[in-house]
Order: sequence, then C-alpha cells, then structure tokens
Amino acid sequence: MAAARRAAQLVLQALLTFIPSPTVADLTRTNQRRVWTHMAREEELSAKSIMTYMISVRAAINYAAVPQIIMIAGEEQEVQLLDAPVSIFCNQEEIAEHIGGSVSTGREYIPTFQDLGRWIDAIEEEDDFRYVIIALNTCARNEAIFDLRISKQWNREFGTIDLNPVGRRQTKKRRPVIRATTNIAAWLEHWGDDRPVRQYQDTVEKRLNKLGKPTVAEDGTIIDIGLDMPEMTCYTLRHFMATNMRRASFPVSREQRSKWLGHKVSEGSSTTDWYEKFDPDYLEQPMRATEEIIAKLQKHTKRRLFAPSTKANGKVRVIEGGNL
Repeated sequence: MAAARRAAQLVLQALLTFIPSPTVADLTRTNQRRVWTHMAREEELSAKSIMTYMISVRAAINYAAVPQIIMIAGEEQEVQLLDAPVSIFCNQEEIAEHIGGSVSTGREYIPTFQDLGRWIDAIEEEDDFRYVIIALNTCARNEAIFDLRISKQWNREFGTIDLNPVGRRQTKKRRPVIRATTNIAAWLEHWGDDRPVRQYQDTVEKRLNKLGKPTVAEDGTIIDIGLDMPEMTCYTLRHFMATNMRRASFPVSREQRSKWLGHKVSEGSSTTDWYEKFDPDYLEQPMRATEEIIAKLQKHTKRRLFAPSTKANGKVRVIEGGNL
C-alpha cells in the first residue's frame, strides 16, 4: 500500500510540472514518457525503479476500472471509478532507452562478506541500519519491511513473523510467515518500536541506494567515500542472503528456501501451510542458515549486528556442523 501511494504521488508531481490540473486521461504515452524523465532527473530513479512505480500505477488504474461493491449507509452499492482502464507502459527497456539509463542487472551482483561489511560500516542513519538488520534476518522485500508492524505481525508465542499484514491480499510476490531468528527477536525487543523503520520508504531507499556510489555536492565537487560499489542497492541484501543460504555449512532444502523467500511451492496446500507455521521446527533450516550468515558477516563489520541482549559473536544456538 505504501508503495502504491508513493507511486501515485510521484506520477502526480511529475504531471503537475506540465499540466495544471491533471486527470487520468492525461496519462497518454507521451506524457508518461515525460513522467519517466522527471522521475529520473528530479528523483534520481533508475529505469527499474521507475518501472516498479509505473506497475503500481497500472494496478491502481485497472482496479478503479472494475466494478466494486461497497457499503453506503448500511446498504451494498456498486461503484466504478473509471469507465475503462488507461494503458500504462512499464517496459524497463523502453524506460531505460528513453531516460538514457540501463536495464538493471542488480540480481547478478552479490557482494563479498568483506564488501558488505564495509558498506554496513558506512551507514549513518539509524533507520537505514534497522532496515539492513531486518532485511538480513528476513530476506523480505522492501515494501514488506516498511509495512512491518510488530504488534500485529510478530507472534512471540510461536516465534514467527508474518510478513503479510492482516487484511492485505497476497500477490504474486508472496509475503510468507517465517521463523523469527534469535537475532531479529532481540533487536525488535531492543528497539521497542511497533514500526521499526520509522522513516518513509523512499527516504531510506534513496540513501541506501546511493551508499557506495560517488555523489556530487552542491558546489559540484565529487564526494567519494571509497566503497566503489556502484551496483549495491538495498534490494541486494535479499540476493546476498538467498545466495549464501545455499552455501551454509548444513543443507537447506530447496522447498524451505523457497518458502522463506516467498516463492511459490507447488507441493502441499495453503491449508497445510497454515498448520505448519505452528510446528516447533517450522523453517528451522533457513532460520539457522540466516544466523550462521550474519555471524560470519559480523567478522567483517565494526557495526554490531547482534542486539545488546544477544552475544555479539553470534554464538546463539547449536546447529549441525558446529557452533555459531
């Protein structure tokens, strides 16, 4: 929901720069290309980010063009905001060609433990660090991290975190129920905030996506903190964890990795999945692998990756293959 609101806001801001009172009908293909240019220049967004926002706009417009049943004064009434949907163009290659950018190859880039450790050490804002901690421990997609509300999504009794907020419909990018690591549980207790990442998604994402890349100061001078990680983005954390989970010192089955990442698992049923999350060993393998990866990463960063109430060296549980 937050991503959809942000997408609508960005498109409206762009339209207002050349149309005084824009309507949905003004979303012509020509005007959408102007919107892409505005997003790239003013918001410094990549073709992939622009594509993601345009997809959110397309979903909202398509929804508005479908009759909906709502309650008005206790009675069901049918409403339809738009007579017909408007074509929204979301092709990343077309966007990249128009703004002079490139098609994202971010998934091909996986940082080393040493590089990621240096990147984490360069983080200055508390909310940025909190985002990284949650991302490492959950492999959650960006929107899920910013939507996280502890009182409604963390089940302390069964030790699980439901990454899909109550009332939100699951999409193709499924948000799973995962096992809470000892690390994330300790951090959530330490922070004591129902909304761990308190700043807006675009604010945190923008800072983290710039981290590691040279920037231009107001006086035109180049600021380079020496990280030399141009492909590093906040979303890279998910790929880093998923890749290293396959290299854990003990086997993590493909099925459990898929469930942890929110990928579709053909075996079983949704009813079976509902009961499984209450099992004592639910997603035990990926949870232990996550703790092992973070313990290894701790050796390459000066920042404390384990909350004050847990051991900083990561020795939090015994697993097959040795002690963490």
